Amino acid sequence: MFIDATGDGDLGALAGCDWEFGEQPGRQCPCQPMTMNALITVPDIEAIKDFILLYKGDDSSWSSYRNQARQRFLVELQRAGVKPSYGVPTLFHIRGSLLDLMANHEYGIRPFDAAEVSDATIRARAEIHNIVRALRSLGGIWKGIDLVATAEQIGIRDGRRIKGRYQVTKEDLMRGARHKDAIARVTFGVDVHATTKKENEKQAISRKGVHTKPYDIPLRALIAKDVDGLMTAGRCISGDFLAHASYRVTGNAVAMGEAAGTVSAIAARDHRLPHEVDWAAAKKVLKRM
Repeated sequence: MFIDATGDGDLGALAGCDWEFGEQPGRQCPCQPMTMNALITVPDIEAIKDFILLYKGDDSSWSSYRNQARQRFLVELQRAGVKPSYGVPTLFHIRGSLLDLMANHEYGIRPFDAAEVSDATIRARAEIHNIVRALRSLGGIWKGIDLVATAEQIGIRDGRRIKGRYQVTKEDLMRGARHKDAIARVTFGVDVHATTKKENEKQAISRKGVHTKPYDIPLRALIAKDVDGLMTAGRCISGDFLAHASYRVTGNAVAMGEAAGTVSAIAARDHRLPHEVDWAAAKKVLKRM
């Protein structure tokens, strides 16, 4: 038994599985951009709270506050002479004076091309340094802003989707699909970041007209179609582009990993293949964990 939890479906591809990538048929971009996040500190968190998407010390509702905060922050960056690669640069309050900065996008990068990813990582870190220096140059409330760290690896949204015994589709999202072999119920909506710089100028984030209902991911979407004894977990499971834009987030990946691990262990113990495992019995094992 093997479980591909690489995110990019590396094991499945090497094993000879069929796979999809990006928005259009084929294996090239357009695809969702990559992002390098960073940790920053400011001397006075209260002074910049109006620029923070989700501020823990603020009593106003998040839904009415967030867009204004993003727009204010973008105006500040423009005032500093910076045009970020991400159309809605965002600050998230972590705790104390510590913030998460999301202002970078790298477009048209294939995650299975190491050279492209390396170049994107270098560009992303350079942009973050430039943004922090520019804000610091404004003085005032931005005086003393410091870069604590950039992420060890650039964040990848879009990767290979290994063909499984079931493909999660946008229709599943729209109808709120239910499955007897459900391993997770997803509540996160479709989250497509602009696939090109030109598109980012018009609309940085879109739901592509897909209104989702809570839907199930079936175990079959985690079981490779072309190679027996192989399961997937995380954003490389079997789905189309728009479904992937919903289930790809961390919370869902945790449930996928737990399910794939349990089924693989039972299959190995009983000398069976994963599609031969009784999911109802496997769920009883999970409940005892």
